[in-house]
Amino acid sequence: MPEVKPTKDGLLTAYVNKMMKDKGLEGEMYDQLRRQLKEKLEEQVEEAMVRMLPDEKLVELDTKLDAGMTDEELEGFFEGAGVNMEAAAEQAMVAFRNAFMTSNIGA
Repeated sequence: MPEVKPTKDGLLTAYVNKMMKDKGLEGEMYDQLRRQLKEKLEEQVEEAMVRMLPDEKLVELDTKLDAGMTDEELEGFFEGAGVNMEAAAEQAMVAFRNAFMTSNIGA
């Protein structure tokens, strides 16, 4: 059987859905909030990953992005960057959840 790998988009969607459910914000009336949270979470994860890169990798990333790097190439770049990107993403996601759960959104 082929290996099924979750997509980044699917993981972030599931994470935001779980956060909202845990806070009691369910239903269609929260669809716009769900989209906004997912977009903001994705931005924060990406920012955390970029912050982990050493200076020389930042310059290389900037050059490759200017040249039209694909999503697959970007993923490969981060995998080969020599830093723990999973830890950076996990920390950003936990911080995002903590901020959301203690916010007055939905109160």
